[in-house]
Amino acid sequence: MQPAVEIRRVRELHAQLDLALRSQDWDAVSRADLAIRQYLQAQAGRNDLATDVTEARRWLKALHDRAMQACADECERLRRLMLNHLEYAEGRSAYMQVEAYLGGQ
Repeated sequence: MQPAVEIRRVRELHAQLDLALRSQDWDAVSRADLAIRQYLQAQAGRNDLATDVTEARRWLKALHDRAMQACADECERLRRLMLNHLEYAEGRSAYMQVEAYLGGQ
């Protein structure tokens, strides 16, 4: 692939991931992640990369690293949210037990 074409492809991938990340569209982040994987696998083993291409890839990798951290942060947020729901479910269960004990009063 010619350097200009490859740089354009890397920039497209960067733009796709950046938009998905800024909008917190996790499905789009997943699609961008897959596109990056396919691109990198297709280019595996190439040692003839132009300096500009290498720099564009570093730029993409930096964004990709931030995206993976954002995904991990979102997973943690959802984990805490689900734990809170479970705690509230325990409270609901306690209400039902108390009501059963009091005979529905």
